[in-house]
This record gives sequence, structure tokens and C-alpha cells, in this order.
Amino acid sequence: MENSTATSSHWTFRQVMVIAGIWFAFLISFITRLSWSTIMPSAIDSLHFTVQQGNSYLTAFYIGYAITVLPGGMLADKFGYKKLLLAAVLGNLVVMGAMVFMQGYWDGLALRFILGLVSGPDLSACLGIITEWFDGKKRATATGIFNTCTSFGLTVINLYAPTVMVHYGWRAALGVTAFFPLAALIFAFFALRGNPPFPQQFGVKEADGKIETESSMSRLKKAINNRSVWMLAITGLFATGAKWGVTNWANLFIVKNLKFDVVTAGTAMSIFGITSVVSMVVAGWISDHSKWSRHVWAAIFMAIFTPTIIGFALTPQGSLGMLYFWTGAMGVGAFMFSTITNNLSVEVAPADQRGTVSGFINVFNQVGSFLAPVLLGQLLASTGSYVSSYLIISVFPIIAVVALLFVRESDADKNK
Repeated sequence: MENSTATSSHWTFRQVMVIAGIWFAFLISFITRLSWSTIMPSAIDSLHFTVQQGNSYLTAFYIGYAITVLPGGMLADKFGYKKLLLAAVLGNLVVMGAMVFMQGYWDGLALRFILGLVSGPDLSACLGIITEWFDGKKRATATGIFNTCTSFGLTVINLYAPTVMVHYGWRAALGVTAFFPLAALIFAFFALRGNPPFPQQFGVKEADGKIETESSMSRLKKAINNRSVWMLAITGLFATGAKWGVTNWANLFIVKNLKFDVVTAGTAMSIFGITSVVSMVVAGWISDHSKWSRHVWAAIFMAIFTPTIIGFALTPQGSLGMLYFWTGAMGVGAFMFSTITNNLSVEVAPADQRGTVSGFINVFNQVGSFLAPVLLGQLLASTGSYVSSYLIISVFPIIAVVALLFVRESDADKNK
């Protein structure tokens, strides 16, 4: 009965609760990782840190996160997606609580590194849970709704943290942040209860019908012996790198090159956030209701990214209407494809390798996210032009489009 309900055209109450649970849990991951950026100006003055020391806290998180993304996905395959997600949220709770009491540079740096380590399994676990609860006709829509929490996290942290920090100090802002993982842990525990209609498989079916379990390393070898997995990894390296590269540099570009004030830049980036959220949900709905393959839609959505980067880079100085238009368009280009590529990262994987495959691909996503802003800085230093830097990096999505054309969703069946 559960299976037939799950494959109907309407979402069940339990499916709504599942999406709410993982959305809240992953939102928390973004709030905790962004918390230091928000409180850093006040915290480094209080702790007598240099700006470079403060920035090293940001790097420490992403190093820890990159280390555990792949093993976290493998552990999710071994022990279950729900268990690993709840463990990640619990880890966020403990580390954020400890950061309230940090006294010096090294203990805070260690805690930020540990925060990255405990957050590593979160995305793989969430995507795995979606495959357990949603069939192929609903999965991309569910993924699109889930993805909106990434943009929403930046909004939430900026709604409360600056105000709390001004009135009660940066430690209080971290303390309030620590309550979010606690709330998410309790809510997700109850929201994710029940037996999913498409449960995770912990083994592979042999010719005689028996289920044989495999080691984590065996699953990893199978995962990377797959053309589609490597093509999605290349896609993540270039497309995700371009996405976060242009996003992290957008405010600086608007203020320094286009000569708008910081308030106008903030308004433009708010439009960017709104269009990115809407486009991710729309992308999922289109993919679920179309007969075209997901990799085709992903390539189409990603192809939008390059012209929007170019349009944004060539925005005339003083043209407010063009600024808002191209910033909003770039929000669509930068995020619309991610719904489908996240979906593909689990759909090209056999049922017992979903966490491993998504974790492997996410390693390349993180490398791209880390390297792209650095590359933009190097391009600016070499060319002396913000516009030239953006135009060069606009080529990255084209490379990703080519890689997507070699992805086949049916590749999962070859490893079964």
C-alpha cells in the first residue's frame, strides 16, 4: 500500500515531512558554516586576531568538509542515510556549542576544522533519503525544493546574527546558532520516522537470487569505474566552481567595477537569491514532467549560465535596471542546473552505492568551489580587469555542458 501511494501523482504527508526534515537539517549545515563569516568582524577584534587568522577559520571548515565528503558518503551507504544525517546534525550541535567558549586562535581553528569533518556526510545522506522516499517522477521536484535551503541559509543567518551580535556580543550570536542544530535534530528524528517505500539496499543481487554484501572499498571501486560518475565529477568541478566563484565575487564586482553602493549591491544579490530559489524548484518540476532525459535538461539549464555571466560582466556602469536584470538572470544560470545534477549523482549509482557516488562527485564540487575564487583573484592580478576575469571563467559552464552530454542515467544498471 505504501508503495502504491508513494508512486501516485500526489505527495503523501510522510513525504512532505521527510522533505521538511532534510531541508531543515541541511539548512542548519549552511547556517553553522556561514556563522563565522557573519560574526568575524566583531570576533577577531575581541580575540585580537588578524584578518588573515579570521579568514583561516573559513578555510579550516572547507578542508575538514572536503576530507569527509567521500568517506561520509561511504559510511552513509554502510550504516544508513538517516543515521549519518542525524549524526552530522548532532556533530554541528556539539561543535557550535563548544565554539561559544573558545578562548584562543588554535582551539577555535580546531573546532572549525572539526565542524567541517562532521558536516561531510550531510549532502550524500540527504540525497540518499530522497531516493528512498520518492520515485523517479517526483524525485527531481523533491530535490529542487530541498536545494532551496542553500540559498535560504544565507538569508537566515543575516536575519538574526548581526542584531544579536550588536546587542549581546558575538558569543551570544554563536549561542543562538547552536540552538538551530538542536531544533533540527529533534525535528528530523521525528520527521524521518517510518519505513521508506524504496529502501536502501545494502548488497547486490547475484545471478542465483542471493544478496551478497560488499565492502566499502569494493563499492568505491565500482562507483569510480563508471563514465557517468566521472562526467558528473568534471561537471561539478567546472560548473560548481564557476557558480561559487562568481557568487562570492559578485558584491565586490558591483561595488568596485560598476561603482554602485553596498546597499544597491545587497539588493541586487537579494534578487539573485530569489531567482536562484525559484529556478531550482522549476527545474525539478520540468525534469519530472518531461520525457527528456535528466542529463539533457541539466545541459540545457547549464548552458544558460555562460551568457548570464557575460551579460553580468558587461553591465554598463550606472544602469540600475540592467544590473538587476543580469544579476537575477545569473541567479537562474548559476543554480537552476544544480537540482538536476544533484539528482543525477544518485540516479547514476546502483542502490547500494548512492552515498559513495554522491560523495565522490561532491569532492570535485568542493575542489571547484575552493579553487574558482582563487583563480578569479589570480586572473584579476594578471589582467587588472574584473570584466576579463569574469569572461574567462564564463567558459567553465561550457566545459561542464560537454561533460554532461556523456552522462547516461542507465549506467547504474551496468553495475548491478
